[in-house]
Amino acid sequence: MIFLLGIWALFAGIIALLGYSFSFPFEFNQSIEDIPFHRWQIVRVSVFLTFGYLAIRHFLFGKERMFPIQFLDIYLKSIGGSGLIIYYQNGITDYREYATLGFFLLAALLSHFLARPEYKKIFFKR
Repeated sequence: MIFLLGIWALFAGIIALLGYSFSFPFEFNQSIEDIPFHRWQIVRVSVFLTFGYLAIRHFLFGKERMFPIQFLDIYLKSIGGSGLIIYYQNGITDYREYATLGFFLLAALLSHFLARPEYKKIFFKR
């Protein structure tokens, strides 16, 4: 799942550099204005929450190593939590929007288990 998310992110980034937009899961938009505002809010708030968490974590724990899967885990949890709140605040009732959010919550659940110490040997050989 992480590999597929990575491929999707690379594709969406390249398409954005070419002047088009591609929103999750497979919605091709002719311009950035076609992306719903609540999705922009979710990404924005998730970045703020992730940065805030990592800044506080760095202040409290200093030089403790953090693996990329842990960063992804924190970001996916931020997407899920902020998405639920933003959907509720904006009165979003479309089941497709909740299905998209459900995918990110499932990805957050999977990344939570992959970020555990016993699975770190998969990503880094010592």
